[in-house]
Amino acid sequence: MSMAPDPELDINYAPELDLRITFAHVQGYEGNASPEYRFEVDCRLRHATGSFTYSVSDLCFDLQSFSKFSKELQGMQQGLRQEAALKSVGEMMVLRLEGDSRALKATIAIRESLAALLATLNATLDVDYDLFVNKLRREVDRFLQEVRQLEPSPSGWTSQ
Repeated sequence: MSMAPDPELDINYAPELDLRITFAHVQGYEGNASPEYRFEVDCRLRHATGSFTYSVSDLCFDLQSFSKFSKELQGMQQGLRQEAALKSVGEMMVLRLEGDSRALKATIAIRESLAALLATLNATLDVDYDLFVNKLRREVDRFLQEVRQLEPSPSGWTSQ
């Protein structure tokens, strides 16, 4: 019996950016506490002389952040908003879209604690509106639906 692959959100609609968010595990808790959803993130930013690569195996996202991002993308589609942002818990990673159908920019901001230091990576790219608003919204909705189907357990269930 083969297992279905873990839910994955691939954002590779620009030549300079590959961003993959893959479900890693969910931890349920006793009582009223919300479960914690953890994801693997792989990001590659290409530039004229090479690329920057960032990978993390255990980044926490509240599922509400994906839902909010989808609603903000919908607002952009309807002309009611000019910004949408997907933020991890603690904003260690933020993907922000700003603009409209004439000029849309994507900014990826990554922060990582390194001992007593905080390393940051920021990049802003001109991106295609149809791909980064319309297609991405459909993909976020699909991803969120797949992740919500995974049930947490108090004993530390993982998808593996």
